[in-house]
Amino acid sequence: MGFKFLPLFIFIIIFSFILNADSKIVEKIVVIINDEIITYTEFDDRLEKTREMFKQVYKYSDSKLNEEIEKSKSQILDTMIDEILFVQEAMKRNIKISDADVSKEINALKKQFSSDKEFDDALKAEGYTLDSLKREKKRTLLLQELIKQKFASELNVTDDEVRKFYDENKAQFPDRKDTVKLKHLFIKFNLTQSDKDKAKQKAESVLKQCLDGADFDEMVEKYSDDLATKGNKGDMEYLIPGMWQFPEIEDTISKLAINQISDIIETPDGFEIIKVTEKKRDGKIRAKIIHIAILPDPAEEKSAEDKANSILNQLKNGADFVKIVKDYSDDKLSKDKDGDWMEVPIDNMGTDLQGAFDSFDVGNISKTIRSEQGFHIFKITEKKDLTSNEIEQIKRFLSDKKLQDKLGEYSKKLRDIAYIQRFEIDG
Repeated sequence: MGFKFLPLFIFIIIFSFILNADSKIVEKIVVIINDEIITYTEFDDRLEKTREMFKQVYKYSDSKLNEEIEKSKSQILDTMIDEILFVQEAMKRNIKISDADVSKEINALKKQFSSDKEFDDALKAEGYTLDSLKREKKRTLLLQELIKQKFASELNVTDDEVRKFYDENKAQFPDRKDTVKLKHLFIKFNLTQSDKDKAKQKAESVLKQCLDGADFDEMVEKYSDDLATKGNKGDMEYLIPGMWQFPEIEDTISKLAINQISDIIETPDGFEIIKVTEKKRDGKIRAKIIHIAILPDPAEEKSAEDKANSILNQLKNGADFVKIVKDYSDDKLSKDKDGDWMEVPIDNMGTDLQGAFDSFDVGNISKTIRSEQGFHIFKITEKKDLTSNEIEQIKRFLSDKKLQDKLGEYSKKLRDIAYIQRFEIDG
């Protein structure tokens, strides 16, 4: 993620080309700052470096490049003036940078090259000698230490500031997916033997049609109660041996040939009819499934729904979600964890779960959601709309922005007491 409005000012202030102000030859002066000067050669050199940076970063055409450089001249000169003012201030504050500190910076730079010759060639290509590079690095370290001493304690960014920035700039995060963490409460249907028998009779009828030659895909679309696979004609994609939810299914289909249809397989939720479509040498099997759910009679469904709605009213009136889970939930796995369920990307939620929430704010409770097993109620306990990497990038950006503002104020203060004389810039 990049912030297009990251000011050139702060980039140049911290990592700028800080040119040597000593041993100047007699030539045209652009600005006098107290007892130092900026010459036309120095200013022109900075323009060329900025031109090269613009060319690489923005891929401007020659005409556009010339236009942008012309517009930037005043800002570039102001940046150079500020650099000198800040370095002068660092010297007044008796900030010291040792030769060892400078050597450490140079050695770190050298490590980016495969040989001393490659490093020397790169210096020449950029218009540096080793001595001028050392002077530049020393000044850079002076500026960094000045910034650290003056502003470090004022550049911290709080979580609230990150949140505010994100809320005001969501358009800059177009490809991200917000995630919510949910608690789960489940009221299951009380299924009778009669309900089970009805489901099995339906499964037997569907299996007979399949074995008599009915199109398996059409039978999926017509009879399957598994919404997760029904829209994909029952395709479960490739399944890895030993990773199946129900071992009885794996045991059965591992013995089937390609295009062979299984007998009825009973699971806790219903009855399955499976057709193997592909087998791979690594043991993976691809199959299609028709799931016939064990459904309650209408009276039992109404009773479960009334119970779920009564619980929902208690929650809306302020009842503690965890206590309600402990008292009523039939989902043992989440019940033993105070209702904690899972983190779900909002964009990947099913339409039934998405539609159950009026909003995805923390603390919101869903409407009751019916599944083939019973009724579900969810509560949002946490919302993650930024990754840890995005949070850190925003913090760095906001910290840099604070620094920019501080440096702007500091620059004005130093300019008010400094002697600055500008001369006309040709060209």
